[in-house]
Amino acid sequence: MMSRIRHRRRYSFAILAANCLFAWLACGMPTLHAADADKKDDKAAVKSVASEVTTLSLKECLDVAQQRQPNIRAARASHSASEAGYRGIMNLSPLAARLSPDVPVRREQAAKGLLVSQAEIQKVEAENVYDVTRMYFTYVYARQQELTATEFIEQMEVFYKIAEDLVKEGAQQDLNQFSLFRMEDGIAKVKRPRITAQTGQLLSLAALKEAMGVDQSYAFVPRDTELPVMAGSLTQQDVVTLALARRPELVQASAGVDAFRLEIQAQCKIKYRQAVPTLAAGSDLHSRTVPAALRNGEYRPGALAPEMPTTLAGKREDRVARATELSTRQDVLLEKTRDLVQLEAVNAFLNWQAATSKVELAKTRFESGKKMVKLSRENAANIKKYDVLILNEALAAESQAEYLETVYEQLKALTALERVTAGGVKPAFPSLEIAR
Repeated sequence: MMSRIRHRRRYSFAILAANCLFAWLACGMPTLHAADADKKDDKAAVKSVASEVTTLSLKECLDVAQQRQPNIRAARASHSASEAGYRGIMNLSPLAARLSPDVPVRREQAAKGLLVSQAEIQKVEAENVYDVTRMYFTYVYARQQELTATEFIEQMEVFYKIAEDLVKEGAQQDLNQFSLFRMEDGIAKVKRPRITAQTGQLLSLAALKEAMGVDQSYAFVPRDTELPVMAGSLTQQDVVTLALARRPELVQASAGVDAFRLEIQAQCKIKYRQAVPTLAAGSDLHSRTVPAALRNGEYRPGALAPEMPTTLAGKREDRVARATELSTRQDVLLEKTRDLVQLEAVNAFLNWQAATSKVELAKTRFESGKKMVKLSRENAANIKKYDVLILNEALAAESQAEYLETVYEQLKALTALERVTAGGVKPAFPSLEIAR
């Protein structure tokens, strides 16, 4: 952030640290599209329930978030403050440069500060897109899991009631109380995930409201009733290239490198002062959170934070020497930031690739489960082994839940790709269409 300009031959200027010029690619961005999703029998029921409350599409949720999320508003306010500071230093009288020879250099640093604050807006906005998208589909996933489980539970309870009546009448020798116990256990196995799904809806909806910046009393639910199955092609090199070209963290780090090099020039211009304010005098270079390293089960290397005292003391040669070393450290910070961005891009691609493969495997089992339960229900009157029928329902419910989970994991991985490439990978979610 830009500092207030102070006269009496001392001028403070805000420059934050961190990365390389915004090189937004002129070429088209890879887009992943929704594949044909399997239609569920309960879709009409879901729409009926959804019609009783306000529904918002993903696009509408994102639009609300861009206007109301406090993090975005705060970043925009910081940028406006930086612009005001920049105007202030640019409007200084010619006398200011005579009183303090470093003013021209400080003006260049102020321009770098604008790049940093603008990049911060883009960073926060991209992170918010990720948060809203993930929580939106988390709710859809939990609701779909609940409805799917309910459908199987209802059918299983029908079979159980028939079997219970037959046991009471003693009409079927291969059915007894032990058979009923096994059937109850099968039903309970499907009921437990339904409870988790019900709680998951409440948790994800609360998180979605926070990401949108709306009050928890704001009543709405996501409009989508099914998770989209996404199809598309990407390479690891695509993802890495887009990330290195578009990530705002690199813009910030690169601007920091330029600003720190300018600090050497600024210190050179002040000959006789024993203490000279630096670019950090008007802003806290350490105010932004730097991700710490994790080595407790999950491995994640940590980032570096910029380092610059608010004042450099000593003779000019000593001040310049220290500024030079700090500038060298900032060069290393840029290198570290680039390495972390590249690593994150590789990880995101590999996670998406694995999730996509799992969807195909789960779909095979899901299709088999659908065929099995269809035959089972059609021939229930001939089979008459209701414990077997309930077991078939439980197995089909398990395969359905597994399939939905893999689709959900793929969506999370795809949303992560969008974030790590700063929008370079743009998923064409059906829910991004203008609300009907």
